[in-house]
Amino acid sequence: MSDSFYMTNNKTDSIEVVQTPGERGRKKNKLIKEGWTSPSVFTIETIGTMDSTKVADNLADFAENDEDYKKTWMRVAVEKFWMKMSWYYPNKNDPYAPNLKEGWAFYEHITLARHFHRNRKSDPIERAEPGERRHPTELYSFFKTTGECLNDWGIGVALYFNTMKVMTVALLLAGMLSIPNMLYFMSSTYSGVDRELQVPSILGMGSSASRFFTVPVSAVCNSFSWAECQSGYCNEDKLVKEKIPFLKSSDGATILVQENECDDLTLDVGMINFAAIILLVVITFLFSLYQAKKQVIYDENKVTASDYSIRVKNPPKDAIDPDEWEAFFNKYDSKGVAVVTILLNNSPLLRALLTRRTLRKNLSNLFYDIDINNQEEVEKKLATYQFQPNGCLDRILYCFVRPFVKCFNMLLTPTEIMEKLKQNEILIKELQEKEYEVTDVLVTFETEDGQRLALETLKTGQIDVRTQRRGNRIEANLFRGQYILDCEEPPEPSAFRYLDLDANVFKCIVQQTITFGIIIVLIVIASIMVRETRMARGPAPAAILTSSMNILIPNVAKLLILFEQHASEDDRQKSMYLKITVFRWVNTALLLKISAPLTRQLLDQDTDLIPSINALLISEMFLPPLISIADIMGNLSKHYFAPRAKTMHQMLLCFKGTPYNLAEKYTDVSKIVFVVIFFSALNPSLLFMGAIALFVRYYADKYCVMRIWSSAPYIGSNLANFSRKYFFTLALALGALACAYDWGQFPYDRVCNGATNATTLSYDNGGGFDLIYPNGTVVDFTETFTVSRESTVRVCNEKVCCQQIGINFPPVPSRFENDEFEWMSDDQRTVSTIYGWTCVGFLIAYAVIAFCGNFIRLIFSQFVGIYRPVGKDQKIDFSSIKDIDGFIPQVQTGSYAYPLLACNIDYIDQGLIGWNDPGNSYDDYNMIFDVPHPSLTRTTRIMGSTRHWGQLKNHEDFTESDNFDSDAKPIFAIVKQWSLSDRRKGGLKRN
Repeated sequence: MSDSFYMTNNKTDSIEVVQTPGERGRKKNKLIKEGWTSPSVFTIETIGTMDSTKVADNLADFAENDEDYKKTWMRVAVEKFWMKMSWYYPNKNDPYAPNLKEGWAFYEHITLARHFHRNRKSDPIERAEPGERRHPTELYSFFKTTGECLNDWGIGVALYFNTMKVMTVALLLAGMLSIPNMLYFMSSTYSGVDRELQVPSILGMGSSASRFFTVPVSAVCNSFSWAECQSGYCNEDKLVKEKIPFLKSSDGATILVQENECDDLTLDVGMINFAAIILLVVITFLFSLYQAKKQVIYDENKVTASDYSIRVKNPPKDAIDPDEWEAFFNKYDSKGVAVVTILLNNSPLLRALLTRRTLRKNLSNLFYDIDINNQEEVEKKLATYQFQPNGCLDRILYCFVRPFVKCFNMLLTPTEIMEKLKQNEILIKELQEKEYEVTDVLVTFETEDGQRLALETLKTGQIDVRTQRRGNRIEANLFRGQYILDCEEPPEPSAFRYLDLDANVFKCIVQQTITFGIIIVLIVIASIMVRETRMARGPAPAAILTSSMNILIPNVAKLLILFEQHASEDDRQKSMYLKITVFRWVNTALLLKISAPLTRQLLDQDTDLIPSINALLISEMFLPPLISIADIMGNLSKHYFAPRAKTMHQMLLCFKGTPYNLAEKYTDVSKIVFVVIFFSALNPSLLFMGAIALFVRYYADKYCVMRIWSSAPYIGSNLANFSRKYFFTLALALGALACAYDWGQFPYDRVCNGATNATTLSYDNGGGFDLIYPNGTVVDFTETFTVSRESTVRVCNEKVCCQQIGINFPPVPSRFENDEFEWMSDDQRTVSTIYGWTCVGFLIAYAVIAFCGNFIRLIFSQFVGIYRPVGKDQKIDFSSIKDIDGFIPQVQTGSYAYPLLACNIDYIDQGLIGWNDPGNSYDDYNMIFDVPHPSLTRTTRIMGSTRHWGQLKNHEDFTESDNFDSDAKPIFAIVKQWSLSDRRKGGLKRN
C-alpha cells in the first residue's frame, strides 16, 4: 500500500484522502488558507505504510508497466519495431544480455524530468525525484508545460527561458520601429533604384549567392561615380595600403576615385535607429526590474535547502563534532537545527577513490564475464586477453581518439588499467593515514527564520573576520566563546563542488588565466580560418564555419574548465560564460567588422560585410537549434552503443542523457542580441532575424530540456544576474557604440570634400586610365565613364586618409573630422553628435551599474557585515518538505549512472540525498566503503534498494562495525540529522 493521508477541512467538514506528494509538505500554507486546520491542530496521519514486497525493486517494473501513451515516441518505436531487428539490437536473442527496455525505462524515469500525476488540472505540478516509484509520475508535456513550471529545473533555467521570451519581444518591437529605415533603404530615394524583396533559392548557392545574403532593406549601395582627387591628397602608397581602388591617367597627373552616390544620411534615418536602440535599453532596464521580482517569486515557489542553511567559511580546523555546532546554532531557531554537514580538506583522497572506482568500472566493462574482485580470474583473463575492435568505429576511437583521452583514464587497455590501479592503491593507503581538517560547515535550520536570524546576528566585516577582533561582541555569538564566524547563505546542494572546496585562491587565478589565454589563441585561429573561407568560398561556407565554431569551441572550453577548480557550480558557470562569450562575440561580430575593408562595408559581393553578416544570422537561426535537437552523440549512444552493451551498467551509461551547461545557453542568447544590435544601423532587418533566432531557440531548448538533456546541477539566480548585469547591458552599450561609429563613417567611400574645382568630362573606352585594385594590381580600364562632380575630393595624404577614425573616442564629429578632411552633411553631424554623447552616457552607466556597486559593497564589507534576505519567509518547516535535497557530499562521474556519495548516511533521512536507484542500495555508490578506517561506524554494505527504510540505521541488515573507534579522526565528511519530532511542536508530523 502506498503512503496515504487524510486531512480535515474546517469550512466544509469534509475528509479528503491525499495520496500525491504535491498536496503535502510545502503546500501546507496553501491548504491552511483554503480552510484546512491551522498549524496547531493540523494533522496528516498515516493510514497505511509502504509494503516493500509490492514495490518493484528494479527498472523492470517501469519497463513492463509504463503505458505507451506516457512514453516518448522514440521509446515506443524502439520497443515496438526496432528491437525486433537484429541489425539494430544484436543481443535480442541473448538471454544474458541487458534488457534494452530497461535502458529506455532508465532514460525516462531517471534521466528525464518527471512530475507527479495530477488527479485534477487545478492541482499544482510538482517535480518528482528521479526513480520515484511510490506515486505515479509522468513526463513533462512539451506543449502544456508553462514557463512557471520550468522553475522545477532550477531558478536559473526558468530565468533563462524568461530572458529569451523578453529579448525576442524586444528585438521584434525594435525591428517594427525600424521599418521606416528598411523602406527607405529599398527606395530609389536612397540608391536611385527601387529594390524588391525576392524569395531566393533555399541554399542560396551558385552565382547569385551574394544576392541571397544581401537583404534589399539594408544600406547596401552599388551606385558609384568617379571623382577627381585633389593634388596632394592622393598618395598612391596610402591608397593601396588602405585598399582603395583608383584610376590613374597614363601621364600620372590625374587620379580618380569612386564616390558613393547613395543619398546622404538623413536625420530621420539616424534618429529612427537611435530610437530603436533607446527602446532596447528601456526594455532591458524594465526587464531587469521585472526579472529581479520574478526571481524572488521563483525562489519563494521553489523552497530548497539553501533557504534554510548557512555556510561557515572559517570554522576552527578541529571542530569535527556536529553536536557542538548544533548546540551553538540552536539559539537562533526556536525549532532547532535540523542537519549539520562538516566538510574536510580530503579532496585528494576523494579524487583517488574516484579514480579507483572509474578504473575498476572500466575493467569490469572489458571483463564483463568474470568477477573482477577475484584476482586469480583477472590474472588469467589478462594472460589471454587480446583487443578485438568491434567494427570500424572502435578502430577509429583507438587509433585517433585514444592518445588524447588516456590522461582521463579513458580507452585504456586492461594491462594499463591494472598498472594504474596498483599505483592508485599505494596512493590511497597513504592518504587514508592522513589527518584532515575542517574547511566548511553547513548548518540547516528547521525554519527560514532561524537561518535569517543567524545570518543577521553573525554578520561582520571581513577585517574583523581575518583578524578575529572580537571587540564588544556578545560572547554567546562567538563560537567556543572566542571565534568570529564568517557566514553566508550557501549555493544549492547540487551546485556544491565538493572536490574543489579546499582550492587555493592563487592557484585558481593561475588556472583561469591559462585557460583564458588558450581561448585567445583559439580566437586567432578561428578568425584566420573564417576569413580565408569567406575570401575563397563566399559568405555561405564562412557562415556555416562560424556557426560550427560557435558550437565546437564551447566544448573545448568545457574541457579547459576541467582543469580549473571552483567551489560551486555557479562559479564554474561564470568562468565558462566569460570564455565562451568572449569567443562568440569576437568570432561572430568584431572580427567580421574589423576584417572588412572600409570601402567594402556597403557592397554586396560575397566577401563584403553585409552579405557575410546576413549569411551568419541565417545560419544562426537554424543550424544550432537543429544540431541540438538532432542530438547526434546522444542518439549514437542510445541507438548504437546501448543495443550492443554487454552489461546493464554499460547500457545505463548510454542513457544518461546529453549534458548541457546553462552558461553556454546564456552566451548563445547574448551573442545574438549583441550581433543584431552591433550591425543594426546598416541592416535593421537583423532585428527581425534575431527575434526569429531567439524564438526558434526557445522552443528547441524547451524540447531538449524535457526530452534530451541530462539533469544538471540546480543553478540559482546568480548566473542570470551575472548575465544580465554584465553582458546584456554590455551588448547594448557596445552595440550602440558600433552604430555611432557606423553613422560617423557613413558612406564608407573614403571621399572627403576638396577645395579646388574639378574638370567635368566624359571618357570613352577608359580614357587612357589604368585601374589599380586594392591589392596593387594594375589593369587597363576600358569602360566609358563621366566625371560629373564639379569639385575635387580628398582621400589620403602622406599620414592619414579620409574617414580613418581609428579608436577616436567619443564617437562625435569633432573627433572624426578636421580642417583637412570633412565629409559629413549637417544631418549626419547631428545624428553622430547625439549618438556619440549618448554612447558616452551608456558606457558610464554601464560602469556604474556593473562595477561601482560591487566596489562600494566590497569596501563596506571590509568593515561591516552585509546581509539582506530575499523574498518572504514561507513559514514552512524544513522537515515538512518531503525528499528535499540536503547538503550530502557527493560527486558526479561519467563512469556511473548515479553520483558517488562521500559521507556516512546511516543517520539521516535518505530523502535528503536527492536521487534514488530503484534497484540498488546507496551503499553501492558510497565511497566510504572503499577504504577501511576506524572512524567508520559500518563497513558492511546493505544490499538492494533501501529508500523505503527512511534511515539506514533502521534497516534490518544494519550492523555497526566492531572496529569502530569514536575517538578516531574522520577522513570523510560528517553529516548528522537530529530527530525532528520533539522540535516540531504543533506542526506537521514527519511521515
